[in-house]
Amino acid sequence: MAEPSLLGVGVINDYTHPGTAGGAISQVDSTGTVNAGVVTQINSGNTFNGHDPRILGFFNTSDSQKPPRALVADYNYQAASTYGVFTPHRNVSTWGNPENISTSTDWHTNNPYSIVTNGNDMYIMGYDQNTIVKINTTNYTYTNTFYTYTPLTGKTGHGVDMDKITIGNTDYIVALFSNDDGSYGNYGDSQLVILDFSGKTISTCNLNANANSLNINITGNTPHAYITSYGGPQNAGGNNGSPYTSKLQIVDLTPPSTVIQTIGPKTTPVDAGDYIDVALVGSYAYVLTANYNDDFSQYTYMLVKVSQANLLNGTFDGNSSYTATVDSGATWLLAYDGTVLWFVAGKQVYTIDTSVAISSSALTLRANANDHSSDSQGLGISGAYGQLNTASVVIPYSATAGVSRAAARSAVSGGHTKFAKVMLPREVLEKLGRA
Repeated sequence: MAEPSLLGVGVINDYTHPGTAGGAISQVDSTGTVNAGVVTQINSGNTFNGHDPRILGFFNTSDSQKPPRALVADYNYQAASTYGVFTPHRNVSTWGNPENISTSTDWHTNNPYSIVTNGNDMYIMGYDQNTIVKINTTNYTYTNTFYTYTPLTGKTGHGVDMDKITIGNTDYIVALFSNDDGSYGNYGDSQLVILDFSGKTISTCNLNANANSLNINITGNTPHAYITSYGGPQNAGGNNGSPYTSKLQIVDLTPPSTVIQTIGPKTTPVDAGDYIDVALVGSYAYVLTANYNDDFSQYTYMLVKVSQANLLNGTFDGNSSYTATVDSGATWLLAYDGTVLWFVAGKQVYTIDTSVAISSSALTLRANANDHSSDSQGLGISGAYGQLNTASVVIPYSATAGVSRAAARSAVSGGHTKFAKVMLPREVLEKLGRA
């Protein structure tokens, strides 16, 4: 009997009062079954004091029988954050007690943005640092700082995303970093760094400013990375104009890594918004653009379905697309788990039918940020509802009961965790200390 895909989300009240305690981790599966508040605290009595619950799903790759895990973080950029390692379950009211509780002080990293696993080792990239740390998952202890990124002159480096890739017979980490001056207004080039598992840098590739997502696929025998970027500060209406330009770039990861295609603003049908995310499904790519309006009351997004072959040629030829405007919500994600394509659009969670052209009928609403007590699709609980804060696939779809491994190159696989993007005005980003 098939078992559905499971998405975990962080739920909060709003983005403008980050000092207010409260939040929850909730879940929805790909049939639309919602369980609100599966994690409401990491430590007893600590109900997400940082008002910033994070979730990243991951696998231990040394033991195929081990179930998926979820790293839940109570992020606090002004003090130590608390981490709990939980075992997610479908259709339950609670995930129970954490397997491990640690802090950002214990693990030497804060504001986790991406996880790569390799055997019993978990590699965590934090936005607040320019480092990747190595954690032993047999006891969840800090091993070492695996890699320290050197930012551009006069800038501060931030970890944005990373993935694991095999080139030839060798495994590598592909890590994406942005560079800014701390003002959320002045960005330098982003950089893509390929590392082997000894920590040696194999190659570095310069990219557009303020990169926000990394997605990898193998085309023939060539590994390609699809990278989206704002091109500068986040702005109302997006960066499809002077002086900043949002871009979708494709990199051939074969060392030395090289940008082989750049798709810029106003490439039909994309005539507004920023490139935010890409999901690679079979021979197709799903491209997401989005932007908020002048008073931050609404977001407008576009989904484009196009063949990867045409993107590699620099066009959206043969595409289908869909555009919508939704109430203000900052969390955005395209995540393919090998079978199910999830789409988080601000306050709403959808699955996308990948067998048809993209349109409103291809999207099925599965959940929203409302209070579950008054809305069966609501992911919120009393005291924590109204906005989604983060999202990550925590258990992939399984065609056979008891099998929980995802296909390679998916949103939660043996090597990689995909994490939702946050789109917020600069003044709110400064309050939150967020990317």
